[in-house]
Amino acid sequence: MNNRQGIALVLVLWIIMVLSLLISGFAFTMHVETQVAAFSRKELKAEMLARSGIEVARMQLLLHDQSATDAGFDALNQAWATNQELYVNHELGDGKFNVVVTDEERKLPVNNLTSAQWHKLLEVLGVDPLDSDVIVDSALDWMDPTDLHRLNGADNTYYAGLVPPYKKKGGPMDRIEELLLVRGVTKEIFYGAPAGDKDSPGRLGLKDMLTTFSGGQVNVNTASSEVLQAWLGIDESQATILIQRRDGGDGIPGTDDDMPFRSASEVSNLIGAQAKQSVVSVGSSFFRVKSTGEVAGSKYTVEAVLVRQNSTCLIAAWREQRGGQ
Repeated sequence: MNNRQGIALVLVLWIIMVLSLLISGFAFTMHVETQVAAFSRKELKAEMLARSGIEVARMQLLLHDQSATDAGFDALNQAWATNQELYVNHELGDGKFNVVVTDEERKLPVNNLTSAQWHKLLEVLGVDPLDSDVIVDSALDWMDPTDLHRLNGADNTYYAGLVPPYKKKGGPMDRIEELLLVRGVTKEIFYGAPAGDKDSPGRLGLKDMLTTFSGGQVNVNTASSEVLQAWLGIDESQATILIQRRDGGDGIPGTDDDMPFRSASEVSNLIGAQAKQSVVSVGSSFFRVKSTGEVAGSKYTVEAVLVRQNSTCLIAAWREQRGGQ
C-alpha cells in the first residue's frame, strides 16, 4: 500500500510539473503575442501618421498655388517649404510626425540635358575631362533609341560584352540610378563623397544634381550654385550673384528677408543674356515629401513625389519603409 501511495504521489508531482511547464509556456507565448500585437498597433499608428504628413504637405502646396501674393513662383521662404508648426514634431493622437518638403526641380532634368550642359555639370563636379567625354556620350547614347553611338559613347555591343550583359535603355530614364549602368559612371562619380573633417569637405555626386521628375526646367529660386552653373552655362561668380539676390541680406535661404525671383525676366536682367527666358523657371511642379510618423519609439516613413498642376496635387512616386530618421 505504501509503495502504491508513493508511486501515485510521484505521478501527481510529475503531472503538476508538466502542467506548470505548459502553463508557463502558454503564458510566455501570450506575452510575446501581446507584445507583437502592441508593436503592430504602434507601427500601424506610425504609418497613418506618416501618411497624414504627406497629406499636410499636399495641402500646403495646394494652398500656395491659390495664394494671392505668392502663386506663380516657388521659393524656400514660403509655407510649403518652411513650416515649423505643421512640419516639425507635429503631435497628432498618440504620436507625432515630421515632414520635409524639397523642390525636385531644384535639380537638373536628366532627360533634357544637352551635351554642353552635361559637360558643364561634370566640370563643376570635378570629373576629369577625358572621363567626362565618355560619360556624356554614353549617357546620351543610353537614351538614344537608335543603334548608333557617339565618338566616345557605347551601344548595345559594348554592354553585351559586360558581365552580366545587358542592353541600353533606348529611351528616357525612369530612375537616376540607371546612370550606374552607363559606361564611365563610377560609384564615386554617382554618389560623391560624404563630408568628413575640415580637410575633407565632401563632394557632390550626380545623384545630388539630377532628377527624372521634372517638367524640363530648373527653378532658379531653389537650385544650388552647381546646378545653376550647369543649367544656364554660367560661371560660379554669376551663380553667386543669383543666390545672393534670392537669399537676401543674411545669406540664409528660407528666411524672412529672402528676395526670390518672381519672373524669368528678373533673372535675365541680373546676369545677362546667358539666362534665356525660355530655359529659366521661377516655379516648380514636382516636389519630394518625406514624412516620418512616430508612436512610442516605433517609426514609419513614407516618401512621395507629388506633382502639382491645374489646382491638383497628384502622386508621381511612392515608397514606404519601417523606421526613419
